[in-house]
Amino acid sequence: MTTAIDEAIRSALDQVLDPCSVAAGRPLSLLAMGLVPGWEMRGTTLHIRFGVTFAGCTMAPHFMEAAHALLLAIDGVDAVEAFVDTGFVWAPERIAASTPSMPGRPQAWRERVSTR
Repeated sequence: MTTAIDEAIRSALDQVLDPCSVAAGRPLSLLAMGLVPGWEMRGTTLHIRFGVTFAGCTMAPHFMEAAHALLLAIDGVDAVEAFVDTGFVWAPERIAASTPSMPGRPQAWRERVSTR
């Protein structure tokens, strides 16, 4: 795979936000969350694996569709074969080290108001 295509793939995946991080008030991309365990080009077809933060996640089809559209726009990518890797186990340690601090306020709806 060329460096240009690899960088374009990274750029596209950085544009797709993980829905759970958005709901938690700390939006991060799929890459920053560590939800893309890998990809490879076979000819002009991109084969990409996605992970989810927990086994019962119902949002994968939504973020995979968003990623699919962006990935197909890359020069040199004529098809995208994407799947959820059911053997993938996500943990908070997968959040990219390049993410110095998570933006937003965590689970703001759960903050407690002191009554004292």
